[in-house]
Amino acid sequence: MQIYKVFDSKSEIIFSPKESIANYINIYHLSEVSKFNKINEFHFNFITTNPLKSIQSWYSDCKFVEASGGIVIKNKKHLWIYRNGIWDLPKGKLEYLEDFETAALREVREECGLDSSLKIEKLIYISFHTYTENSIKFIKRTHWYQMSYSGSENVLPQAEEGIEKVEWLSFKESTLKSNESFKSIKEVWNSLLI
Repeated sequence: MQIYKVFDSKSEIIFSPKESIANYINIYHLSEVSKFNKINEFHFNFITTNPLKSIQSWYSDCKFVEASGGIVIKNKKHLWIYRNGIWDLPKGKLEYLEDFETAALREVREECGLDSSLKIEKLIYISFHTYTENSIKFIKRTHWYQMSYSGSENVLPQAEEGIEKVEWLSFKESTLKSNESFKSIKEVWNSLLI
């Protein structure tokens, strides 16, 4: 059964059928959260037989957003974008009736200026994170793929999406960028290493 982690503001909540994940507080009901209201940062392990359904229930006050993205590899280098002052991996929302793989390919091509030689190798991670925009709360589920690219190394940042730079980085540089990025992006990067 799938285990999911949600990055929610300063908190991390794992939805899992298993107990005893190190450094996480095991809870069985949403009502148990109120006992920890004075703690600044939560690390919960919510025990559930249906993790995805539990996420939908827990975040029922949020608008659910579907997205896809990827870690692109070419000649042992990895593709990163710099957007809104932070290093990130290319990703974006699904369009109407679009599947996750098609969206991942389209978004990475658009954001980085890549051609059709971009290919999906495998699904490596499914991330969840919350955010607020115009006073509306969202939870975004992103399917992340390992991708290969055989086209030109020339890249073109999608300026209208706020992307300032697109760069091919070594494994070591990529690991450093993942440590400077969002916690969810670091988790995606680390999933490539498993």
